Amino acid sequence: MNDSKVEKRITLDDSDTKSLEPILVRIDKCGCAPYDIRIDKDEFKIGRARDNDEIILDVMISRRHCLFRCEGNEEWTVKDLSSSVTFVNDVPLSPGVAKRIYDGDILQFSTSNQFRYRFTLMSKEEQRYKRPKLDEQIFDNVLIEQKTFAENQECQKRVLKDKLQIKQREQDELKHQLEQLLNQQNATKEDTKDLKKQITMLENKIESGNIQEQHLQKVYAELLEKLENERVQFEKRLNEEKEKWQKALNVSMQEKEALEIKMKEQMEKWREEQQAEWKSVMENRVKEEKNIQNQLLNEKTLLEEKLKETEKALKEQEAKVEIIQNNVAGPSDTSNCIVLEIVNDPSGFPILDTIDLTVASQLDVAEPEQKETVLNKVNDIMDEQLTCSICSELFVKATTLNCMHTFCQHCINSWQRKKKECPVCRAPVRAMNRSIVLDNFIDSMLENLPTKAKEKRKEIVEERRMNSMRCEMIFKYLQSKTMVR
Repeated sequence: MNDSKVEKRITLDDSDTKSLEPILVRIDKCGCAPYDIRIDKDEFKIGRARDNDEIILDVMISRRHCLFRCEGNEEWTVKDLSSSVTFVNDVPLSPGVAKRIYDGDILQFSTSNQFRYRFTLMSKEEQRYKRPKLDEQIFDNVLIEQKTFAENQECQKRVLKDKLQIKQREQDELKHQLEQLLNQQNATKEDTKDLKKQITMLENKIESGNIQEQHLQKVYAELLEKLENERVQFEKRLNEEKEKWQKALNVSMQEKEALEIKMKEQMEKWREEQQAEWKSVMENRVKEEKNIQNQLLNEKTLLEEKLKETEKALKEQEAKVEIIQNNVAGPSDTSNCIVLEIVNDPSGFPILDTIDLTVASQLDVAEPEQKETVLNKVNDIMDEQLTCSICSELFVKATTLNCMHTFCQHCINSWQRKKKECPVCRAPVRAMNRSIVLDNFIDSMLENLPTKAKEKRKEIVEERRMNSMRCEMIFKYLQSKTMVR
């Protein structure tokens, strides 16, 4: 193909900025073939089946005849999918192989010249509107009528052809018998009346069969001519019916165009209303967000003020506690002490009881009743403040959530497998932190408790450690199985 035939072509899409589209212009305007075919998709199928983009109801066209495709870089190709043939510039295409086509190329579907088209690029304004497709019921009627007509003609030809073949086989058999009798007469060299009579009868039969065979051949030729004339008349009548249907459908094109224009106007109006509504909604949401931010800032300010007041009160209370400790216990070290505040004292002053668990001698020299009282207080504090609300045991590897509630590490991990929220306040769990100071504090307190409490603590810790190891082994096993898959 010369370079002069190559013209700039645009890719088909939904944008109205493209001004050119490909079209197949039919060269032979006679016959039942469709008029110009406008290719309005990147992949455009032509064939006899209903799922094609352009349907050609003719037995010469395959159900899926060919495929036009817009490749990258604005190039058009055609691929032959038919059981017959597709030509490009009178050259047949290889089945299943795509060939690039240019503006001005001649394409022909099947061997009939009535399906001959010129590939052309035209502007949208110059193109005719695509002819509407026929109704599905019309498709069914046309296909059934074509199929019935073809089967009827084929049946008539087959019946007459079978009769002719049978007569030819009979003639061949009679000729073979006559040849045998003649050979027998030559071999005996005797002119017997019986043999002559048989030969005469066979010759008469052969002559009569030849006459019948000639008659059958004449009838067969007349039938072929008649069937051809009927086929031409049928196609002519079918073309007239198609043109009548097509004209009836073309009448509704103007109504369709008016309806499309009206629908576009309604869609544009609806789009504008929706945009205005969304704009109003977004403005209201922005105002609400600003109000919420202002409220949060006010609450934050109030909380900061309350926090300052609480810190101030806490410092004053710590100063009072320190003064009382100096007056009651002297200069002893109270870094690891438990401070008990007795509420609702009738004297009106806070009374503090300081128990130092770091000095073992104080418990050893204390009286049994006093020692038991101290241990009971320690147990009460540990049961109330230092136990996990899930397992009701002292914290083992204490873990504090973002909501400031504390649990055992094993207990909260097991809970997390069921629910991603705090067991106490139901707040979503976003962070978990180890409380090492709390673990050390519990261990230091257990140093001064009875041996039974220490052994129970060791059993719980060992059990939690074994469970953690077991869970870790199961996780590694499942992970290895996943990697193998």
